[in-house]
Amino acid sequence: MNRRALLALLAALPLAAGLPARAAGVNVSAINSYLLGLRSAQGRFRQTNPNGSTQTGRFYLAKPGRIRFEYDQPKGAMVIADGEWVGVFDPKSNRNPTRYPLSKTPLSLLLRDRISLAEPGLVLGATRDAGGTDITVVDPRAPGEGRMVMSFSDDPIALKQWEITTKTGQRTRVALTEFQPGVAINGSLFNIELAASKYR
Repeated sequence: MNRRALLALLAALPLAAGLPARAAGVNVSAINSYLLGLRSAQGRFRQTNPNGSTQTGRFYLAKPGRIRFEYDQPKGAMVIADGEWVGVFDPKSNRNPTRYPLSKTPLSLLLRDRISLAEPGLVLGATRDAGGTDITVVDPRAPGEGRMVMSFSDDPIALKQWEITTKTGQRTRVALTEFQPGVAINGSLFNIELAASKYR
């Protein structure tokens, strides 16, 4: 497993910066309402790593603060956020998963219980074109840690992908497919200790 790529996934946020949050044609209010209503989802993802390599897998999301990525290859590779911590599972190692505070990753913005795009300093820019809308966000409390660009389709509004850019400039993009919002998800999927027990 490419641990560096997994860390990049957690580290920060991406692109479209420098533009006003209320750029022409961008309905920030509607997107904010969509994010508030997005409580759970599951589906598949395709991750493009900083070195250009790609990985695929399945994801599960449940707000607040919980997400799980199960990679197709290598078998057993996972990233789990339980609401407080993020556990990175490397099947090549018999050690416990490497843990990071969720609050230190830009991904935590997407997983907030109630996000407000009107929060001062949160939105760096917004753009809209034929492909949809991109919103660039950063944690106002830790703007130097990285940024994330969330991409949405327009009709209907739906989360399509996000791209995370670390403070060192490395970018990781996660495109979502077979996206199913509003599904019931077993909370045990986000239990880092339970997942770790299978590695021991």
